[in-house]
Amino acid sequence: MKEKNKKSHLRILKLSNIYGGLLSLITVTTYLLLVFLFPGTFRYLPIQAILLPTGIILVTLFSYLHLSYYGKASDEVVCPVSIGVIITLMCLSPSLIITAHFTIPVLRYGDILPILLEPLFWIPFILGSIGIVLGALSMFAMLRINRIRKLPGELRLKPKRWKIKGLWLSIAILTAGVIIAGASVLSGPMGKTEVAYDVRLDTGTSEEETTFFLPVPIDESIREVADVMNELKVVDGTADWEIVDTAHGKALEVRTKAKCVLAAKKECGYKGWEEGDEWLYSYNFSMLQRINRNDYEVWVFASTANATLGIRLSMDDGINNVLRYISVGSTPTDPFTYEVPLKEGWQTVKLARSLMCYD
Repeated sequence: MKEKNKKSHLRILKLSNIYGGLLSLITVTTYLLLVFLFPGTFRYLPIQAILLPTGIILVTLFSYLHLSYYGKASDEVVCPVSIGVIITLMCLSPSLIITAHFTIPVLRYGDILPILLEPLFWIPFILGSIGIVLGALSMFAMLRINRIRKLPGELRLKPKRWKIKGLWLSIAILTAGVIIAGASVLSGPMGKTEVAYDVRLDTGTSEEETTFFLPVPIDESIREVADVMNELKVVDGTADWEIVDTAHGKALEVRTKAKCVLAAKKECGYKGWEEGDEWLYSYNFSMLQRINRNDYEVWVFASTANATLGIRLSMDDGINNVLRYISVGSTPTDPFTYEVPLKEGWQTVKLARSLMCYD
């Protein structure tokens, strides 16, 4: 009878150990994948991706080795309490997370019947329920083992040292991964910030070279021309350009005889919620004439008449906000024209500011 109980308890513990390890690995992999795919990612994602799966695999492996060792060391059912706790936790934790994640929204919003017919609801629910049952059984087996785990003196053997060291090292790796993951989630997501600036110019009917003076983005934190301008290139047509000083402030001087497009794009690193919001509004324009709510008026210059101009500046915080400045026409008949007609000489052009939120 004792031998039968021993085998059944060991089977439960081994099955819980393997199932819990696999379910934990699936849960962690899903978490890492979702964090990577969605806008905004969490800090230290590469470290999490190394520590969490490695820790789960090693803990599962060494726990199984210890179960096999203690199963052979005595005629009684033997399992150290520490290993039993690890097996139970690794089986229950992901099971409860998966079950709660897919059942609480259903109970909260009430419209249960359509969701109950969805396979995407039943698959995780069944996986989680099996894990909860196995976790409860492994807890029972561990408590039962705790009462009869003491070995006779002649059978009081110890596992090989590499097994003990391997188990505790595995636990340390997994614990470090969990702590880092928890800290990164609590600190909020990080977004890869990016700023882009482009201008579209057309000299119109003029066959002579036209000179333009255009506003450039200013980094308010240093009160200098933003370093995105270091990436400025002519992407369509031909033109000569440089940053110059004018009576109205810093300007982009462009000389061209036809249509041309100049564009610049720069990644500005990863930033969190608050840091990203602060960064989003850290850019302004040179040659400002006035600001009226969300409309900016900037000075521009064209050396010939009938030219057209289009300006766009955008900042993406990498989480869910894009702030844009875009040129708009000033005539009542066509107020939202991106390419604005210019007259000869200095004049003002309206830039509309808009904030777009995305998921």
